[in-house]
Amino acid sequence: MNQHQVTRRELLGSLAATMVMPGLARGAAATPKTRHIVVTYAWSYSNIGDIGITPGLLTLLNRYIPEARVTIVSNARDDAQATENHRAFLGRYFPDATVIGTPFRGGDGEAFDEAMATADLLLYNSGTTLSHGRWSSEWNKTLPYWMPLLTARDMGIPYGVYCQSFEMFTGLSKRLIVPLLSQADFCFARDGQSLEFLRELGVKNKHLEFGPDATFGYESRDDRWAAQFMSEYGLKPRQFITLTIRSSIQGFIDEKREAVHAAKMRELATVWVRQTGLPVLVCPEVKHELEPARKLIFDPLPEDVKKQVRLKETFWDPDQAFSVYAQARCIVSMEMHSVIMSIAAGTPTIHPRFAEAGRKAWMLRDLGVEKWLSDLDADPAEKPIAALMDIHNDFDGALRDVNNAQSIVARRQAETMAIVKAAVERGARRHA
Repeated sequence: MNQHQVTRRELLGSLAATMVMPGLARGAAATPKTRHIVVTYAWSYSNIGDIGITPGLLTLLNRYIPEARVTIVSNARDDAQATENHRAFLGRYFPDATVIGTPFRGGDGEAFDEAMATADLLLYNSGTTLSHGRWSSEWNKTLPYWMPLLTARDMGIPYGVYCQSFEMFTGLSKRLIVPLLSQADFCFARDGQSLEFLRELGVKNKHLEFGPDATFGYESRDDRWAAQFMSEYGLKPRQFITLTIRSSIQGFIDEKREAVHAAKMRELATVWVRQTGLPVLVCPEVKHELEPARKLIFDPLPEDVKKQVRLKETFWDPDQAFSVYAQARCIVSMEMHSVIMSIAAGTPTIHPRFAEAGRKAWMLRDLGVEKWLSDLDADPAEKPIAALMDIHNDFDGALRDVNNAQSIVARRQAETMAIVKAAVERGARRHA
């Protein structure tokens, strides 16, 4: 472990980087669970960022509110196999967490009702799901995401939003969301632009504040797997970069813009290889991007460059990705959660993005590293290339930038969790 990572541990707590169970330090006495938090939702299993959000939040809850037991409301249907998958994955790290399916996509909701009957707080996890009109304006698609908050309000249970981005509220949805967020115990946005959007919308909340995405709390690593992987792929610590794309397959851009973005990313990889002689690992954040990465990035590369490019052809777990990210020289990602995991792992990162990906990119401004952000439509390829080479040529300076960003994250995690804890205590007094 390098000195930079030690500094992060000192900031965030004494959890070891290679622990099997980040929710409970080895040898630590178990804290009596006298409080109950219901967390909604756990996310999909096709995106390492979406997988990592819930373990990240659980790590923070175990650190700052260890007296709380946690019930996780999976985004899977009430009795779906996916709920079992959530249990199996989270059980590797947080065996005490209870996982139930959401009743708002089918099922009778008995488990949810039982959880809410003893809940001291309904805590809404990080993401971009509390919108209306961005993906769909159909209420039957939007309301399932809002219903846990509405239910908590109706039952008089304290509730709050932990670090979402907010994109759009069309039509009558504003009449519902403004009072819902205003009456919450807290509402944390994970980027400053979302905060301004909510304020302009009319949301008034004592704790309407910036809070880092829960994935910044992610710490689970598989260093043994990473060592074997890097050996097989010919990667040496701090002597390679990773490249993660976001293609038209996700539905936000058309193939014409996809081609423009991919050409700029290939140019970046080409300049990197030819100027440094160091390899590029093309790797996925989203399972569906495996084949597009081959087609758009790897296959069209010049042969001399391709010799130094490694293609990750299978999906991986976030703990595997996290361990590799921690040893890269820079993470280049069009996907935001790889950027988040990179900073959490102590590695510099650049984020070439496009506008439809949403406001979340602006969290880099909040963390003091906006210089690592670029727009693949408005900016020439030279901008992200220059940011990458600046990181390479002044790596110690880039590590200081990461450390400063981590310090902001650590401070806001402590401050936001203090507010969450106060809400839990308010909820506990209801049962006294």
